[in-house]
Amino acid sequence: MSSPNALNRELHRSLPEGSRIHERPRLEDYPLHTTEKLRFADTDCNGHISNAVFAVCCQNARMELLHAPQRVPVPINAQFVIARLEIDFLGEMHWPGEVMIGSRCDHVGRSSLLMTQALFVDGRCAANARSTVVLMDRATRRAAPLPPETALALRGFCALPNGNGPVHSHWPGQEE
Repeated sequence: MSSPNALNRELHRSLPEGSRIHERPRLEDYPLHTTEKLRFADTDCNGHISNAVFAVCCQNARMELLHAPQRVPVPINAQFVIARLEIDFLGEMHWPGEVMIGSRCDHVGRSSLLMTQALFVDGRCAANARSTVVLMDRATRRAAPLPPETALALRGFCALPNGNGPVHSHWPGQEE
C-alpha cells in the first residue's frame, strides 16, 4: 500500500499544470502577513490543531484584506463571498503557539480573484490554500464586475513575477 505522502505526490502530479498549489512555499512568497494565536480550544482529540482551524486562519487573513474599505474599496451594494477553497495539509500545528498566514492575490479577474495563502509555524509551512473569491451584488445575489479601483487595489497585493512583492507586515491602514 502506498504511503499518504506518496499518494499525495501522485495526486499532485496528476493535476493540470495551472492548478497545482506550490507544495512548500516560503513566507517571503506572500506580500501580506498576519498572525493568529492558536488556542487550546483549537485542538482535537489527537492533540494537534483541528483541520477546521486551518480554514478559519485563512478566512481571518482573507477578511482583513477584503472586508476593510480603507484597504480594498467595495461598492456599498456588493460584498465578497468565497466560491471555492482548497487546502493542502503539509504538517501539524500545536497549541500553544502562533501561526503566521501569508496571503496574496494570484489573479484578479472580471468579478473574482484567486487568493493563495500559506500557514507557517516557526518558519515551517504547515498548509497552503487557494480560494476563489467573487464580488456579489447584494440585491441580485449574482456575480458583479469588480470596479476599476477595487481591481487596482487587489493587484497591489499580487506577487511580482520574480516571486517578490510589496511585503506588508502590517495590513495597509493598520496602526504600526
